[in-house]
Amino acid sequence: MKRPAVALVVTFVANGLAGAGFFARLPERQRALDLSDAGLGFTLLGLALGALIASPFAGRAVTRYGSRPVVVAAAVALGATVWMLGAAPSPALLFAALATFGAFDAAMDIAMNANGAAYERGAGRSVLHRLHATWSFGVLIAAGIAALAVEAGVSLTLQLAVVGAVLALATVLVSPGLVSDDAPVESTSGEARGARHFALPLLFLAIAAFGGAIIEGAPADWGAIRMERMGVSPSASALALAIFMGGMLAGRTVGDYLTDRFGGARVLRAGTLLVTFGTLLGVIVSEPWAFATGLALAGIGTSGVIPLAFSAAGRMPGVSPGFGAATVSLTARIGFLVEPVLMGVTAELTSLRVAFLNVAVVGLVLAALAPRISPAAMKYEETERLHGLAGG
Repeated sequence: MKRPAVALVVTFVANGLAGAGFFARLPERQRALDLSDAGLGFTLLGLALGALIASPFAGRAVTRYGSRPVVVAAAVALGATVWMLGAAPSPALLFAALATFGAFDAAMDIAMNANGAAYERGAGRSVLHRLHATWSFGVLIAAGIAALAVEAGVSLTLQLAVVGAVLALATVLVSPGLVSDDAPVESTSGEARGARHFALPLLFLAIAAFGGAIIEGAPADWGAIRMERMGVSPSASALALAIFMGGMLAGRTVGDYLTDRFGGARVLRAGTLLVTFGTLLGVIVSEPWAFATGLALAGIGTSGVIPLAFSAAGRMPGVSPGFGAATVSLTARIGFLVEPVLMGVTAELTSLRVAFLNVAVVGLVLAALAPRISPAAMKYEETERLHGLAGG
């Protein structure tokens, strides 16, 4: 199983490279297009809207054709279009570029997570935390590249074009090593029956994915802007995303071990409480060091939420991996759709500092719901037992 593991690592890293360079330089785009905070929030809706539209189609494509060909097709399309995020000359065209990017990114996200779940089933152990850690590593690399590009005076369009070419080429080269799940796993009617039978577990997974998207999206979208407004230089503020993703990378590195040892409920509750604490630190203490520390803690805390949801959905008896991954991805994308508007409008009415309280509140809600989410985010051995009882 080593070859699929390497191929999946490269694929997750490549996907992480895609949009991070854009968000690390988001203040630059906001100034160039003369966007207010609320205007930027509504423009960023394009990203989630494109993903929202594409997710159901991507899930069906994975079920029909298998996850591997969808990963390759989406990666090539993503790499070929990401440069438009830097070149769009108006808010409307940036919205359209974000929608295009969001659609291809969602398709790749669903397919690679379904492929990762297929690898888990074959390997007999949980690995999606670590795969998501490699995605965070890709984001960390992209944020570092963005900071260097700012210092070197490289345009955002050129930066994204080069990164897009790298991610597409890397994915194509390793694609033969991905898990071959090209045969349909479950019929559409079977998916519908599975969805009805497991409606409640899927609902709580959806809640986790939705909340996880908000607490993950807000620091990624607004962290650099908040740092710059605290008097930090543009090149240093671009590292805000790297700080947050560095925390997420650290958390995901040990996430599989912690989940196996303590269970999903405890990992989820401890993590989301850490998100709340870190966010409040950055809000209460209005200093760059406090906000940076809060970003790191929030990254650690939110690291396990979405991997737990993808992993459990991919192993749910009676539900195909494509359908399960699409369900989690779709609800996460709705969260990413809500987040920029929530943050932007709150910042417009109050301040960006106060807007980060939204993240703290969502963290508390997920911590309170952790016992209800945990039946879905169960230990790997328990889901294998349920598969046996279901004949899967």
